[in-house]
Amino acid sequence: MSSETTPEKLPALQQAYLDAMLAGSGRAADRVVEGALDAQLTPQRIYLDLFQPTAYAIGRLWQRNQVSVAQEHLATAIIERQMGELHPLFRPQRERGRTIVIGCVPDEWHRVGARMVADFFEAAGWTVHYLGAAVPTRDLVAITRETGADLVGVSAQMLFNLPRVDELVRALDAAGLAGIPVIAGGMPFSEQPGLAAALNVRGSGADAAAALAVAEQVLAGPVTAHPAAPGLAAVALERLRERLVHEATARCLAAGDSGEALIRAGFGYTTKMLLAALTAGAPELLDGQVAWGNERQPHDGVTPAQMLARLTHYAAALHTLMPGPEGATAAAYADRLVALQRQAMAARLGP
Repeated sequence: MSSETTPEKLPALQQAYLDAMLAGSGRAADRVVEGALDAQLTPQRIYLDLFQPTAYAIGRLWQRNQVSVAQEHLATAIIERQMGELHPLFRPQRERGRTIVIGCVPDEWHRVGARMVADFFEAAGWTVHYLGAAVPTRDLVAITRETGADLVGVSAQMLFNLPRVDELVRALDAAGLAGIPVIAGGMPFSEQPGLAAALNVRGSGADAAAALAVAEQVLAGPVTAHPAAPGLAAVALERLRERLVHEATARCLAAGDSGEALIRAGFGYTTKMLLAALTAGAPELLDGQVAWGNERQPHDGVTPAQMLARLTHYAAALHTLMPGPEGATAAAYADRLVALQRQAMAARLGP
């Protein structure tokens, strides 16, 4: 990368690349990448400075209902195609004699980040087994054993998939593979670095380059103890998941709310988020959920006042269905959702 030309050219390249994505033009995106190569950006910098920030920007625009699902999928497809075209430039200079298995946790379909990490490890001389999106835990454990992997890397871009990361660590432990460290990535880990320890993984990185550096540090360190047992509140909530969604939905309908399918789907999502926060022992994860809801839900016809009423019914159902100490912990997290929604509404009204 040329230190003389890149700083001046990069903002223009980034904007041009985002514009190409918003226009849905793969040809225009190709011209931007060609310009980046002419400006002497390495393929690694193109991944980090063009592909990753643009993918995040498109995701945020979708959240605000400023791009459609189709536009988001098209942008992802263009990035993945271009990664495939740049992949030959990631040939390693030397073999490291290290093996890594990389994939997304079950139900996680955002695979671009994991693919970027795989390419960086390959360029560094690792043997890489890249499994793509939504990998069943049992299959990820099986290939880890079969390949004699030194390390496992998993991606969870969606907050509600965080419990799947902890699930993988426990599955490896149960299979007698506890000595193989796990590193994790995805937007939640970038925003809250403490999640790695909470979910029993050895480290995380904000991007592919950071993931590679973390891997080197992890393998140079000692083998850690077996993962801690999951919290009782998370275990109890998992058992009551369907019953809780049903009870909270029934309370909303009895209060005169309408749209049963949408209400039920919303409570299913809320329960996933609550499980993620309880698993990680991080109630602050819910803050982002409330912010996301207030940004996205109005575009789906759900007002902030409706959100507050539904969360209030949800918290009441949780208090009823989960008595005892573990219920108190989960209920405190649900009460936090209600309080955060009240604060969000008050902030909208202003002083």
